[in-house]
Amino acid sequence: MEKYYFEEEWKEAVLLTKENKSTVLVLDGEELEIYCPETVRGNVSECGTPCLVLESKYSKNGNYEAMAFSLDNPYRENKDWICINPIIIEDAVGYFLANHHMEELAGGCIASRKIESREEGPDFILGDAYIEINVPDAILNAAGDGWLQVKSLMLTDGKAVRYRDMVSRMENENKRFILLTVFQHGLNDKMKGFLCRELSRLFGADLQENTEFWVIDLRLEPDGITLVSCQNVIGMVMLE
Repeated sequence: MEKYYFEEEWKEAVLLTKENKSTVLVLDGEELEIYCPETVRGNVSECGTPCLVLESKYSKNGNYEAMAFSLDNPYRENKDWICINPIIIEDAVGYFLANHHMEELAGGCIASRKIESREEGPDFILGDAYIEINVPDAILNAAGDGWLQVKSLMLTDGKAVRYRDMVSRMENENKRFILLTVFQHGLNDKMKGFLCRELSRLFGADLQENTEFWVIDLRLEPDGITLVSCQNVIGMVMLE
């Protein structure tokens, strides 16, 4: 398994909620102010929610920024982490593509990142293919021996409209469109099947020949992101 390493290792801490106070960060026993995105705040419990933080390079007072959180017990070792910064995920995918660690998808082509007109363009260009990255919006909850969905959609309708528009443009340009869904929580058959049903529901009626669906499983750790697997699931989408 290949790994993308961070320039600086993230620090593990705990987030707490207190009466009449905003979310606070406890790092090495000290309570600190922290910027906490809504995605994280909604999952913070009174007994504490584990998180990974990085000292902000843009703050004059050296505040920390939450980079990931976990729904596991704060005392558990080797927690499952959820990265909340999509740019980090894109950086890791770009690294794996550039270093030929995703040859099942790349097929020897060199990927480039599209910077211009970012609002309209794809995340990556790979030979004759345009790649768009999808990180599921579903909030996941740890239960039993695995991660279970507690929110139905892995693709919002807004994302689906954007993807369909992009597929239409690619067809006119004789390009392939690859929708690459990223999992960070230990991908299993249940989660894969759930995603394929969503893709079939949203794209099945007008699925184009130039469209491909792929999934990759990433594992986030304080020092970097490991590529666990990469798989084409277009066959599963068509069967749904």
